[in-house]
Amino acid sequence: MDPRNPTIGKTKRFRPGLRAHLIALVLAVLLPALAVAAGAAWHLADSYRRAFEARLQDTARAMALFLDSEVQTYLATVVALASSPLLERDDLPTFDAWARSVGQSVGSWVVLNDAAPGHRQLLNTALPEGEPLPPPSPPGEGAWDVIRRAAETGRPAVSDFFVGRGTQRPIVAVAAPALQVGRVTRVVVLVIDPGRLSARLTAMGPSGGAFVSVADGRGQIVARSRDHERFAGTIPPSRSVPEAERARGVFWSQSVYGKPALYSAQPLHTAPGWSVVVAEPYARYRANWIGPLAVLATGAAVVMALALAVAAGLARRILRPVAALVRRAEAIAADEPGRGTPPPDVPPAGVAEFEALRLASEQAEHSLAAREAEFRAIFDTAAAGVAEVDAQTQLYLRANRRFCAIVGRAETELVGRLGPDDICHPADRGKPAAFLAITQGGEVEEEYRLLRPDGAVVWVQANAAISARDPQGRTLRAVSIVQDVTERRRAEEVRELLTREVDHRAKNALAVVQAALRLTPKDDAASYAAAVEGRVAALARAHTLLAEARWSGADLRALAQAEMGVFLLGATLDGPAVTLLPAAAQALSMALHELATNATKHGALSVLGGRVKLAWSLDAADGLLRLRWSELDGPPIQAPPSRRGFGSRVIEATIRNQLGGSVTKSWRPTGLVCELNVPLARAVANGDGLSTSDVTARTERHGWPLIPAGMPAKPAVDGGHA
Repeated sequence: MDPRNPTIGKTKRFRPGLRAHLIALVLAVLLPALAVAAGAAWHLADSYRRAFEARLQDTARAMALFLDSEVQTYLATVVALASSPLLERDDLPTFDAWARSVGQSVGSWVVLNDAAPGHRQLLNTALPEGEPLPPPSPPGEGAWDVIRRAAETGRPAVSDFFVGRGTQRPIVAVAAPALQVGRVTRVVVLVIDPGRLSARLTAMGPSGGAFVSVADGRGQIVARSRDHERFAGTIPPSRSVPEAERARGVFWSQSVYGKPALYSAQPLHTAPGWSVVVAEPYARYRANWIGPLAVLATGAAVVMALALAVAAGLARRILRPVAALVRRAEAIAADEPGRGTPPPDVPPAGVAEFEALRLASEQAEHSLAAREAEFRAIFDTAAAGVAEVDAQTQLYLRANRRFCAIVGRAETELVGRLGPDDICHPADRGKPAAFLAITQGGEVEEEYRLLRPDGAVVWVQANAAISARDPQGRTLRAVSIVQDVTERRRAEEVRELLTREVDHRAKNALAVVQAALRLTPKDDAASYAAAVEGRVAALARAHTLLAEARWSGADLRALAQAEMGVFLLGATLDGPAVTLLPAAAQALSMALHELATNATKHGALSVLGGRVKLAWSLDAADGLLRLRWSELDGPPIQAPPSRRGFGSRVIEATIRNQLGGSVTKSWRPTGLVCELNVPLARAVANGDGLSTSDVTARTERHGWPLIPAGMPAKPAVDGGHA
């Protein structure tokens, strides 16, 4: 089915055709007979299954009877030993000889124990005559429990599986009480070798993969027809099956080999708690009844296949003209408009109804071709980019010329090969409008970036919506209309940048003005106004120079001339061409203004003939911009001022706190000498190999202040030399 035309092929899915009706007719005839045959086969398989289970149960009963007789033999033997008059007369040497002969006859040995607590051994035929007897077993170990039961109940008892303390061999014991004067004084124990039982089970057990196990009251394996030494004393997985399920006679469980098996368990009457278990591999059990069923199923499948093949052959002969029409319609729907791939021809049909259908289809094709040509003309000449995306493959199905121009790719590169995410900028993956429309199932408007093959980034605004759905409402295709908004985005970014810059500079200027207003001494209104006006004017002159250079920096000489010229001073300026960073230009303008103001009030410029010399140099070795302010022919200076004026605090806060520099002052008889040293990276554009914007950004990132910091809340009156 073509994703652009979901109607093609839907008729066969939801409306059965002639082929389906023929097949249904065959099935209607065959299925009842097959149903009867299936019932008979199932009944036969069930009979095989029940017979297998019955045989398994019979085997378990037979093995239980056999083991009951074996254990009964041992019980009869030990009872006979316990009833011997030799024990009544305490003739233990004679009893020892007789017990040894009896033990050899049954392939075992005899132990005589005292019935009193502790149950010490009185004789043991497993040991040579005269050899010391082993100490009695602690309570709960070895044959202690079976001896206790025989002594307390006065009846024979059978023990569970345990390892002998003296022989270190796995054994099972049967015990019988011996009476003297009507009370139990001794207990005779006859040992059963589990290996001997295992050999008997192997000789009589089932063949093939089946095996027989004997378990004691604790679930331990006592004897086994296969791998006895390997599993003796262990508790098999089948023991975990609930008793209610075991009581049904046949149950399923994992075997000790890790494979499923079918079990039948029977209890032993001579040994309470003991049981005999016969197991058959589950695979053999299934093969017993599934085999006949599989044979019958195979025969039914062959008959069904032959019948369906005949029905399919008839349907193919009848439907050949219709199939040719369908292939032509699907080829037309699957072909991209404008490709020119001719669809397969449909030969004339021998059935009148099918021939009428062929002619009507040809007329519909001509009409569809005319409409497609009209749509293609509108699609290709649209002013906006238009593209259609397949919802399943996420690939472009079609794209007009404007869309190809926007993304910088030919239509052959896009259609069937790339999708919206493939041409999207890596940072905007998942944001294309067509992708969101498909995943969200609605209309979407989004702006994101595309990446052209040459690496150029294009901003687009896209509107996307679902263009086709299947009858169940699932999305098949989405169409996206795309406009190139790169220039608009650039203009918005420039406007936003300028807005932030203006805001930043305005806040800076207002902060400096606020500091000047707050920190200027307010003792005299006229002096206060003049001082504030002078400092604001100094800041304004620095801003004017920076604005003329578009805030890329300010020339140091021009800045000095502007600050010195405001006082109509004849000053000497000496130094190389230096472009100051914006932050440094503001700070140095304030410092020079304070030095010039101080010189006019109290220094060299306060008397006729006084002079000022400003010199600067770039010290690349130390990474410093060095400025030297020298006052000559001023009023004689007897000693440095007794206190620091406001101007001194402004200079120090500006140079030290703002620019990270240093201020050195010396009061010579001819006038003040002030040396200012500022790091090149904080003062001079490209002073440390960085661009102006990089240095400015680093300055702001490190929190370097753009206004004097560390100023007192209430500055002292500015008087005397700075």
